[in-house]
Order: sequence, then structure tokens, then C-alpha cells
Amino acid sequence: MESYSILSNEEMLDFYMERKKSKAMWIKWELEEMQSNPSDDFKCLALKSNPYDWQFAIRGPNGTEFEGGIYHGRIQFSEEYPNKRPIFTLLTENGRFKTQTELSFLDDIWPFSVYSVRSALLELIELLPTYPNGALGSVEYDKEERRALAIKSREAAPKYGTAERQKLIDEIHEYMLSKVPPVPSNGGGDVRLSSQNDRDRRKQDMVTKKRKRKQDINLIFGNTINADNCSRVGFFEFGKRLKSLWC
Repeated sequence: MESYSILSNEEMLDFYMERKKSKAMWIKWELEEMQSNPSDDFKCLALKSNPYDWQFAIRGPNGTEFEGGIYHGRIQFSEEYPNKRPIFTLLTENGRFKTQTELSFLDDIWPFSVYSVRSALLELIELLPTYPNGALGSVEYDKEERRALAIKSREAAPKYGTAERQKLIDEIHEYMLSKVPPVPSNGGGDVRLSSQNDRDRRKQDMVTKKRKRKQDINLIFGNTINADNCSRVGFFEFGKRLKSLWC
């Protein structure tokens, strides 16, 4: 029979402090990496009073009704980070996600295809012009409404939180204004004419996704069951190895 040693209170405290230190170093490294390699697509700053609480802003993707828009938000890191995804909330009304509501876009992809704040912000930018089809935490506005919100988003930074937080929000807004060109005068195409097309396309997308979802489930099930050697498939082994890096 195997024997197990029980950690003393002192050893447990040391273990907890090491994990906490590791988390702090990881978050500090991510912030420093983004500051040393700045992007025109987003900007992040951490509160001095709480380095696990960040403010950010992203730009709207080019060629869409969000182009030229500046969208502010907040990132909160849990004790389990980076094993557990950070919490993202948006503060700027945008026509795609609810404001001041925890976003769930990382639930199925963290920490596999998305595993850092930088990659999460880029994923969020890509999701802006999509339609959620009733997904939790989402709203569905037409292109003309989203375009109007993009224009409004540039006018002033949102008012939110303490004076310390507001200072970061204002600083980020000024940075983004210097990097993000104004909203195109043509609105990225004739928005009014495309609104009905958007509704029709969303209905068709819902039907297509339902059909595709059934096919995908069958394909994944078949690959998993029919494999001669599970390690040959690689999916489960890859997930275990990736998670082991952060345990």
C-alpha cells in the first residue's frame, strides 16, 4: 500500500505563497510583454492598488460596422490564473455584448487556442462583428445601430469606478484615439441596405450551424472511438501536457 505524507500548516502556507508568487510573476510578465510590444489594436493598464485588475480598450475590426470604434473593458484575474481564464467585461455600449456583464467567449477555448490576455483580446476583436444567435451575455443590433455606437464610442471615455481607475481609462482612450482612424464616412458600406440582409443571413446561419453541429459531433465521436491508439489522435494528450505547464 502506498503511503502519503501530510503537509504541515507551514508547508501548506509555503506552497500557497509559491503559487501566488507564480501567478503574480505570470501576470506581470504578460503586462510587460504587451508594453514592450505595443499594439494598435488594444491597450492594457493595471491598477497600482491591485495588479490583478486591469483596464483595456480594443479597436473595432476594419471593414466592419465596428471600424473606428473604441471599446473599453475590464479584466480581473482569479487566484487560479492562468489555469482559469480571466474575467472580461465591456464598459462601452457596442451592439454585440452586454456591458458590465461577464463575457463567456473564453469558456470553450481557454487555455487551448487562447492562453494569454493578448490572444484573448484579439479573439474578442474578431467576435465583435459576429451575430450571437441568442448566446448568453450578448445583444443583437443591426449594422446601422452598431455603426452609430462606434461613432459615439470615440467621443469620450466611459465613466467608471474610482479616480485611479478613471485615470487609466482616460489614458487608454487617448492612446487608442491616436492609433485608431476615425469611423469611415461611408460606414463600411451601405449600412441601411444591409440591415435586412443581416437578419436574413442570421436566420440562415442558425440553420446551417445546427446542421454542421450534428456533423461535427459525429466526426469527433468517430475519430475518438475508431482510433487504434488514443495517443495517436493527440487531442487528449495535448490538453494534459498544456495544463501540466501551469500546475
